[in-house]
Amino acid sequence: MAEVTMDRIMSASFGETASSIRSTFKRTINIRQYETETLELSSTLDIGRSLCGIERMVISAILQAQLEYEAYIQMSMKGYITSSEFDMRKKVLTEDVAGLVAKGEALLGKPLDYLFDLANTAEVKSEN
Repeated sequence: MAEVTMDRIMSASFGETASSIRSTFKRTINIRQYETETLELSSTLDIGRSLCGIERMVISAILQAQLEYEAYIQMSMKGYITSSEFDMRKKVLTEDVAGLVAKGEALLGKPLDYLFDLANTAEVKSEN
């Protein structure tokens, strides 16, 4: 049996004919002493084709980054975070997704640019 590595795990496919990915972002913010507000955003994508592990992981990371970015916009608009906190989190989200994309491209040996425009390459439904 071949050695099991994370690269092999992330390249695995289960032969499914469709994939569903659900992502949720939840954050509780202290507004004042003893007063909190909870932001919770979730989304489900139904993709009409099978995905290998790295595609599923990158899509999940993109979806998670979109939800978190939306939450940070709301927090910024309400004055719960500063513009520098917003900019720093935006940079981290972008770097994290870029890192996963680079790893995915190295594993698959092909660009994953198509994942940033899935609506044109696969059947996708989003439920927010």
